[in-house]
Amino acid sequence: MSELSTLQATLTATIREAMPGLASVMADSSAAGSPALPALRHGIVSMVADTAPRDGRSVLAVTFEADITTDAAIGDARLQGSELAAQLLDLLRQQLWGLEFVEATRNVQAQYQGLQWKVRWEQPVLLGEPRWEWPDQPPGSLMLGFAPDTGLGNEDKYVKPEDLA
Repeated sequence: MSELSTLQATLTATIREAMPGLASVMADSSAAGSPALPALRHGIVSMVADTAPRDGRSVLAVTFEADITTDAAIGDARLQGSELAAQLLDLLRQQLWGLEFVEATRNVQAQYQGLQWKVRWEQPVLLGEPRWEWPDQPPGSLMLGFAPDTGLGNEDKYVKPEDLA
């Protein structure tokens, strides 16, 4: 499964579990017929290449949109939609979805349009595998020295970056 497919499936499952007030949660691509209300449909609406981490991977800033639809026949439909949108905004705060290939959500916003709430957010997605581009210098061979203890004769004072954590 690709990173985007995995992310979309994880998003659906996590929202469904975290927001029991929703009668249905689905990705746009899986929507068939009229869902039970209140309903949340989500999907990718745009993607932009983002700054890569220089480890061989690419980063996409993926914009998701979720539409929250309530039953207009009930008297407090707009308030119910507002509460559900607020719950989703809270769920999205710094969300990583338990996946190693995403960075925290950003630019989360909600807006009421017509009879539904639209919630948008960006999710940076790292594509590909990290690569080491320097075959003559294996990972872990980088050493750091701090002035004035650098240069010849001070090699024993150098430290590995991972020892600084």
